[in-house]
Amino acid sequence: MELLKTLRASSPVFPNDSSVIKAVSMTDTIDVALKQLISNNILSAPVYNPNEKKYYCFFSMLDLIKEIVTTSTTQHWEQEGDISTVLLDLQDRKLFKKSLVADICDSSKRDPFIVVDSETMLDNVTSLMVKNNIRRVAVLNQKGELCNIITNSRIIECISHLFAMDKELEQLGKKTIKEMKIGTNDVISISSDKKAWDAFKLISKMGVSGVGVIDSQGKLIGSISDSDLKLIKPKFQYLQLLHLPVSEYLAALKKVTDNNYIYCKPSDTFKSVVENVAEKRSHRVFVVNDDHHPIGVVSLQDILEQIVIHHKK
Repeated sequence: MELLKTLRASSPVFPNDSSVIKAVSMTDTIDVALKQLISNNILSAPVYNPNEKKYYCFFSMLDLIKEIVTTSTTQHWEQEGDISTVLLDLQDRKLFKKSLVADICDSSKRDPFIVVDSETMLDNVTSLMVKNNIRRVAVLNQKGELCNIITNSRIIECISHLFAMDKELEQLGKKTIKEMKIGTNDVISISSDKKAWDAFKLISKMGVSGVGVIDSQGKLIGSISDSDLKLIKPKFQYLQLLHLPVSEYLAALKKVTDNNYIYCKPSDTFKSVVENVAEKRSHRVFVVNDDHHPIGVVSLQDILEQIVIHHKK
């Protein structure tokens, strides 16, 4: 694929919305860092160490989820207030003793901090992401300054526009999910009658970014993920929803966002899956059978892996 061969890690194509890198300091309070993520509609940000004058890890929503579910219970979330209010309350009551970004960054162990040089070609960046099973890489310029963050979702979004322009990619896009033998990963799911809080505990326990939601008949009816936490706003009492049954949580969420889960059949083409992921900006596609029971899931990593394998042939 020519895109992977011609673009460098410093390309203005990345990041998605702005050339300005959104970062946090290890000395920032957790609520300040969280507001940075929310206000910029991102799931993670690089963490700067002012003492060593360098970036050394990522602070993510998953880090926050992990810490919160291990230090509090659903009763702490039923109170009035946004997440900052709740965090401060937990800290005041000595229930949440960690207060700085340095205390919890990378606690989820889901975002290893791997850097590449700004002159690195995108095909090598993509291979590195697949090899290390990572969702993002930091890009440093010749001065050692952070100049970019490249995510797997952004690479896939770019690739989704190239099926009609790249003959090799066009041929790959015609193959079905079943033919490519992807989407066979076990589906981690939760019943719709469980509490939304339990879904986030499951996300933390399993080390994933999202889970499927099934009804009493085992049919897929939605999903819950770490990206839901981006919906927390000062005037939106999102946290109170966490003690609701998952079915009610999803219904409430639909009132303020397009929380549409994505699914496909084994007979769907790779091209249709990639384009759907890019359009909906989803991080997973559930594979369902004719009864709409989940039988697998296609991750962004699965998609990138296929691109890398095809590129190396």
